[in-house]
Amino acid sequence: MNKKNYQLPNMELKFEIQMVGEETGLNWAGKFLYRRPTLGERAQIDVMKARLNNDLKTVDIDTTAFHEAISHLRFTIKEYPEWWAELDFGGRMYDPNVVLEIYNKCIEFEAEWRSKVHGGESKTVEPSNENKDPTRITVGES
Repeated sequence: MNKKNYQLPNMELKFEIQMVGEETGLNWAGKFLYRRPTLGERAQIDVMKARLNNDLKTVDIDTTAFHEAISHLRFTIKEYPEWWAELDFGGRMYDPNVVLEIYNKCIEFEAEWRSKVHGGESKTVEPSNENKDPTRITVGES
């Protein structure tokens, strides 16, 4: 089986952080490698997030956002400093600003990546008027 090269933009981001934790006052520094999640990793992220939220609809928005961040980072950060692993990939940290800084760098990269792939223009799916068949759709430019 031949593998095709689809010429997608780079799927990885290397970055460094150095910041003071807002709660502990500790200076956190390290190098990270983020890689865009595959479909399988996206599924694992969603499973972990659901487990952390216990599928409760009453979890407050800040907790839900934190669960999203640590679930995403657990499966997408491929290289990291020792302290990151020791602190359960952000889950056992006391400084939310550090976790959110790392997460935001990854999310910004995702947005830039999507912009490169889609050229800033997304396609819309609209009903076709050709056959007047409501179950038929065509893809057109938005």
